Amino acid sequence: MNNFTIYRCYYIHGEKVIDTDKGKFFVTPKCNDKEQLFRFLEKRDFPFFLPIYKIDKDSYEIYPYCDDFMPVNDKAVDLIHVLSLLHIKTTSYQEVSIDSVKKSYESFLKKINSLEQYYHQLQEDFESHIYMAPAEYLFIRNVSLLYENLIFCKKYINQWYKIKSKLQRERLVLLHKKPWLSNFVDQKTPYFTHWDLAEKGYPIYDFLSFYQKHYLELEMSSLFQIYQSNFQFSEEENYLFYCLLLLQDRIAFSDNCFQNTVVVHQHIVYAFKVKEFILEQNQKNQETDESKFS
Repeated sequence: MNNFTIYRCYYIHGEKVIDTDKGKFFVTPKCNDKEQLFRFLEKRDFPFFLPIYKIDKDSYEIYPYCDDFMPVNDKAVDLIHVLSLLHIKTTSYQEVSIDSVKKSYESFLKKINSLEQYYHQLQEDFESHIYMAPAEYLFIRNVSLLYENLIFCKKYINQWYKIKSKLQRERLVLLHKKPWLSNFVDQKTPYFTHWDLAEKGYPIYDFLSFYQKHYLELEMSSLFQIYQSNFQFSEEENYLFYCLLLLQDRIAFSDNCFQNTVVVHQHIVYAFKVKEFILEQNQKNQETDESKFS
């Protein structure tokens, strides 16, 4: 940063910002070849990325700082529109590898079965206690919801495999991988920032990441409908998306009783919200199908 005179360095929402004689800038560690990535996006007529102002020889990337005062709900809608456009502009297709599909299917089934066994073991352990801790009682009261979600999870992955194993090609897009509100600047021209993990993959993974990051603060059903109106998931993509939404990580218990209660509560809230979200989407799809024949 030898070309800058730095007046002040501080953090905004976890981002390092510097005030200099040439203005205000974001500073992030250098990673990946973002110049090549941004050239690719330009060729695909996708201009909604924050261009690099300078790459410092000391392994930093420097970006112009942009103030962002957009209300959260409005910002989320704009983010979804830009995200769907990213997927539209970068869509490509490749041949389906049956071996890869089978391997993925077996991996998903293994994780589902492992989580089901884990819940059963927790249930047996907790029910054997004369006096349950609050986290244990909360888990037992809601374990039927977790089992039900896993039943649907297994159903969706089976439906995905049934369709996927018969396809000859599959759709890929450029995934941002962290399409979160904190990585989106909403001005006259909106931008995604933090392209560190960007890679080709199934389109469902970006909305999955967005959902899991913001499901508590945003009305996800309407945002998903906006995304689907721009870039609709295929049938097998939808099944995989639902499966991955339902497939939670194991509960991270600790020695802290209060923290355990918080973690179990978060686990249950997520399971409930995902169930409601999927039921609502299925209902809307059913109404759409019926309207075609009315």
